[in-house]
Amino acid sequence: MNTSEFTMFLATSKDITKEILEFFAKDEDRDIREALASNPTTPMEILEILAKDEYYLVRASVAQNSNLPKEILEILAKDENFWVRALAAKNPKTSKEILEILAKDEDYLVRAYTARNPNIPKEIQEFLAKDKECSVRASVAQNPNISKEILEILAKDENWSVRV
Repeated sequence: MNTSEFTMFLATSKDITKEILEFFAKDEDRDIREALASNPTTPMEILEILAKDEYYLVRASVAQNSNLPKEILEILAKDENFWVRALAAKNPKTSKEILEILAKDEDYLVRAYTARNPNIPKEIQEFLAKDKECSVRASVAQNPNISKEILEILAKDENWSVRV
């Protein structure tokens, strides 16, 4: 194992001290920061720092962190990068209020990832089931918690140009 591999291993370890995690949060290697951002044991203070990282894939990794507090998800849901917003939309901890905003995002991928969120309320499912983009409507159909009523709306959709 070389130095870089060992550092990556440490950054993703569950048994690592907060001091070492803080050190890695300032590492110039963005892959190390990205690995740290995805570590579910990374403390909130460090995730807050990484949520403002200059590199969008670090912020995207933060957005996928399973222990991410809602406050940080709110910041990431407003990110300039569509991929960060999309991954924030997909996170099951994203609040209904934020999902409502992301359901109206200008980028279709953000709306599609919003549609895939397992905790999306029925009224947002219904809104996205009428989206102009077929891939967004298909994402609604793929949601494991889709309501029967929404499925019926989608089944009557005559504008399916792609099958997902």
